[in-house]
Amino acid sequence: MGKRLDALSQSLRFFGNISKEVEMSLLGLIKGKGPNGFGFLSTADDVLQGVELSDKVFLVTGVNSGLGLETARALTARGATIIGLARTEEKAQTALASISADKGIPVACELSEPTSVRAAVEAVKALNIGIDGLVANAGIMALPKLKKQHGYELQFFTNHVGHFLLITGLLDTLTEEGRVVMLSSVAHKQAYRAGIQFDNLDGAKGYT
Repeated sequence: MGKRLDALSQSLRFFGNISKEVEMSLLGLIKGKGPNGFGFLSTADDVLQGVELSDKVFLVTGVNSGLGLETARALTARGATIIGLARTEEKAQTALASISADKGIPVACELSEPTSVRAAVEAVKALNIGIDGLVANAGIMALPKLKKQHGYELQFFTNHVGHFLLITGLLDTLTEEGRVVMLSSVAHKQAYRAGIQFDNLDGAKGYT
């Protein structure tokens, strides 16, 4: 089934006028729902229906747009407190205000800069509150040209090293049942079969 869905997805993308929404709708109809009752067509609101989160705290990176903003919105709608991280405190504040996150706490965190990540860790720890969920959402992808940060390829450094420093720095703030959620994408299917190229973390031997 998985291979057939991949083939269908690729076929749909061949027709440039088919939107992502239409593609996901067709896949959702074909694949249906999983054992948990959710599937391609399920929304964040569907998943959280009837869930009360007024006593919960979640940290979301990349809160200013995309999945990060939608995650924060859905959690806020259920009463959760959101610690929203973005490259600047202003961006985080604007995002939280846009979803009426009255209990939102904006924190600056530039994941490609270790000093900024460490400062964010200290800022969050200073709040002295337990965190029920760390949602590692932020990231960059498909840069057209090779860029480096501190000697490493920028996407790898931002998405992986940055989040590693952040999450490991905040593990002791998790509540007893707290969880870490790492977001990914279907792009992992295009990864090298041999695994991480540890001898090419700067992209000098090839960048694709």
